[in-house]
Amino acid sequence: MKLHPLKLKLAVATTALMSLQPLLTAETNAAPARIGIYDSRVLAYAYFTCDEHMRQLNAAIIAAKQAKMDGQKERSEQMAAALRKQQEEAHLQVFGSAPADDALLALKEKLPALQEKAGVSNLVSKWDEAALSHYSKAELVDVTDLLAEEFKPTDAQRKVIASIKKSKPVSAEEIKKSEDGH
Repeated sequence: MKLHPLKLKLAVATTALMSLQPLLTAETNAAPARIGIYDSRVLAYAYFTCDEHMRQLNAAIIAAKQAKMDGQKERSEQMAAALRKQQEEAHLQVFGSAPADDALLALKEKLPALQEKAGVSNLVSKWDEAALSHYSKAELVDVTDLLAEEFKPTDAQRKVIASIKKSKPVSAEEIKKSEDGH
């Protein structure tokens, strides 16, 4: 019995699709991904107020003051400008929804273990709608406290963290206005 060329092509295509069926089924039957979401404001606050960061900040302030006292005007001005820029970025992160990149960088070595502990495959800021849209079928797990605790906040800092969680982020424009005194 000879198959018509069209029927032969159809048979080959059907066989190929049937061989892919287990892969397609496995993908759709797989458990949805678990994504760790965090409030970037809390993470930024915990980082900016932690002992290690405060030591670095104080050292930079002392160095800038020393440069000024030593008559190194240009160096002093550059250091002061860098400190102002750092403060502006901190405000955007703690009061707004800017990414908490400095905090995540500080946790870089610990992140794989923290993700494993939380049972999540990725970490995404809860304010990053574009990134979250890629995980529309994923289970979202709040890992804010897990990450923030790595910076060993004090009880007073935990109270501030609680108040940050209750508030909404401020727009970057509003933050910049308040910094400019308008």
